Amino acid sequence: MSVPQVNIIVKYNDKQLTIPCKKQQSILDALTENHIFISAVCAGRGTCGKCRIKVLEGEIAISREDELFFSKTELEEGYRLSCTAYPGTDCTISYDINEERDFYIVTDSDIRINNINDRKDKVEKEDKEKKEKKEKKEEKEEKGLDVSCTGYKTRNPDFDKKYMSTDISEKKFGIGIDIGTTTIAMQLTDLENGEIIDTFSTINKQRSYGADVISRIESSNKGKKEELRQCIVKDLTEGIGRWINPDTALQIEHIVIAGNTTMIHLLMGYSCETLGVYPFTPVNIKTIYTTYDKLLEDSTWNIPIVIFPGISAFVGGDIVAGLLTCNFADDKKLKLLIDLGTNGEMAIGNSRKIIAASTAAGPVFEGGNITFGTGSIPGAICNVNITEGECHVKTIAGKPPIGICGTGVIEAVCELFKEGIIDETGLLREEYFEDGYPLVYSNSSDKLVFTQKDIREIQLAKSAIRAGVEILLRRYGVSYEDIDTVYLAGGFGYKVDVRKAMKIGLLPKEFDGKVQAVGNSSLSGTVRYICDKDAIKHIAHILDTSHEINLSNDMDFNELYVKHMYF
Repeated sequence: MSVPQVNIIVKYNDKQLTIPCKKQQSILDALTENHIFISAVCAGRGTCGKCRIKVLEGEIAISREDELFFSKTELEEGYRLSCTAYPGTDCTISYDINEERDFYIVTDSDIRINNINDRKDKVEKEDKEKKEKKEKKEEKEEKGLDVSCTGYKTRNPDFDKKYMSTDISEKKFGIGIDIGTTTIAMQLTDLENGEIIDTFSTINKQRSYGADVISRIESSNKGKKEELRQCIVKDLTEGIGRWINPDTALQIEHIVIAGNTTMIHLLMGYSCETLGVYPFTPVNIKTIYTTYDKLLEDSTWNIPIVIFPGISAFVGGDIVAGLLTCNFADDKKLKLLIDLGTNGEMAIGNSRKIIAASTAAGPVFEGGNITFGTGSIPGAICNVNITEGECHVKTIAGKPPIGICGTGVIEAVCELFKEGIIDETGLLREEYFEDGYPLVYSNSSDKLVFTQKDIREIQLAKSAIRAGVEILLRRYGVSYEDIDTVYLAGGFGYKVDVRKAMKIGLLPKEFDGKVQAVGNSSLSGTVRYICDKDAIKHIAHILDTSHEINLSNDMDFNELYVKHMYF
């Protein structure tokens, strides 16, 4: 007997399709089942307010959660949360895909790759084209464009100009890929000289199953393992397919992938049952050697694929790739690597010893769990300045403000504290406590506000990072002064104002002058693996000298975590 269902017409990005929705099934689940992925930071629990849809035709009852996240006007216009929307009849909905389209993501590292298979002793000086590109960047920066956080959702125009108009039959390429919890980024690399030819980045489609690895693990354990795997497969084939399709005919020698342990488990189809419970045992964290046809189920291509090894369940191959990027294996100077991503991974050490850890920072640094938070997309607030009671903001690409990204979150908190609008405990002044502090008015005259809940979210995240850093230093037996360089990794880390991060207590003031932003260090590590003949040796050394400390049951960490909640 078939389950009664209704039909939903879905309109998005100038497209329209009809999908079935079983009775007693939420629209979010129906969308996900039909491979339409929208953000659901809270994994469909109705607590984040991100899975917004608009009902164009038909009736969907207003839920209690809808009343919390939408104004009376918005509810009358048909706005609902898809996770609490249960249609009783056929209906037509639309949703905004801004968060997936034109996603700005850091893919460049300040760390330069040396020893490109000894093909070149030195990278050539910038040619005229690169100088012109740099001048354009500076010009855009003056206009408020967050140019450091850029990637190409469509093909890099320089790629077509340089490689589609010349004979490339003799050229060989490699593809480096970082599978992040929030974003997936990849780069096409010329094996002759190590040059980055093209870049692709997108939001991880698994976001429909929650923003963090715990939510993904829970979904996998509840029977969604294959659906989660297919999300990554779809993202990978979409990106890689730009370079291996018949139109380009590029000769791809190999593909190298890095990701946290959970992402690699989901990609490989491993069970996640032991990842989510003590003692958090991974199925496999060794180097994986496979091929495109086996991993991505496409017999057309037989390209070798290497997947970075990890250190533990919570310190994965992405951190190993970052350690490779930052030359931990061959430098006696003491370094600290902090990845300001969802999992808050970090490591301290040098060529003799490395200690690593992971903190539950959450998705705040990528705009998650923030009332009007968004990814690094055009229109996201990335800079905030409050002077004499007036709030001034800059947005990515200079577009009208639609939300606030991770960089903007740090800016907002710093400015609110500087102006005395929040106190050292994070409490908003009385006049803003209920409705939040208005950052800007949007085109629809609705306020984009920063709320008391948003401030609490950043307090939780920044105290987790800061406490983790201090525990690493204690366990290593060193002080702030002993650290030579602090590498700040991740898309968020590349553009953050380090001084403002220090003012709110995310980083200690003692790190002033020592911080070096390295962008997506995991992605850079995969590219280095492709180009550096000594990379395998360095990775082996990193694994031999590394060990993890578990912060979840560390009493000192818990004390510091509470201490650093304050500003």
